[in-house]
Amino acid sequence: MSTEPNQDSTQFLNASIAYRHVRGEGPTVLWLGGFKSDMTGSKAEALAQTARAEGWDFLRFDYAAHGESPGRWEEARIGQWRQNVLDVVDQLTTGPLLIIGSSMGGWMASLLMRDRPERVKAAVLIAPAPDFATELMLPSLSPEDRRSLEVSGFFHLRGYDYDVPMSQAFFDEARDHRVLDQPLVFDGPVRILHGLADEVVPWPHGLRLAQHLSSKDVTLELIKGGDHRLSGPADLRRLVDTVRALRPLAKP
Repeated sequence: MSTEPNQDSTQFLNASIAYRHVRGEGPTVLWLGGFKSDMTGSKAEALAQTARAEGWDFLRFDYAAHGESPGRWEEARIGQWRQNVLDVVDQLTTGPLLIIGSSMGGWMASLLMRDRPERVKAAVLIAPAPDFATELMLPSLSPEDRRSLEVSGFFHLRGYDYDVPMSQAFFDEARDHRVLDQPLVFDGPVRILHGLADEVVPWPHGLRLAQHLSSKDVTLELIKGGDHRLSGPADLRRLVDTVRALRPLAKP
């Protein structure tokens, strides 16, 4: 485990997971980013700025093959990212957690609720995408991409800075980490924010997760005109306000 300074600079856990930690009081607010995103995105930065100003304990990191964390994308898997989350939680945090999951981070958050139920006390989920590999990505493939996956074992996902190679092995392994195929037992408060104009993870997927959670304190806020990123000024204020309101509820 690394020795980390007080400032929010990049450190490395086990020389493999890049992270930044704003040290403060109260529950650790843990940021779980999205697919092909990194810990310097606008939502994570808005939370880090608030943490510094208001004295929160705030931790963010990059999954393997994301951002500043090393790794070969072709070898990255849902299970590896899940283990990254567990390593960060087990080695860098103590006490209660308020977790924030954005897109794929909503999948990681759901897994963490299952893996460390004694630690997670509350959650904010932004356009959550649990099981997206098999529930959203595979069904939306074009005939050409589907044929490429069947014939060569991979296809190239477009819409990013470069075409992202996606393998059949990735999808096969992702099935081992599904959370929507069995009850998701979590009793803490959950707040879900989802844009009605989200074309990447349609809002009914967020509703499905809300219904799937056992907690009776779950709210789903639908934002008219909101896209998948929910990173406009009003969106960032809404996110910060939601986290601020939940912090007192994230008690041991």
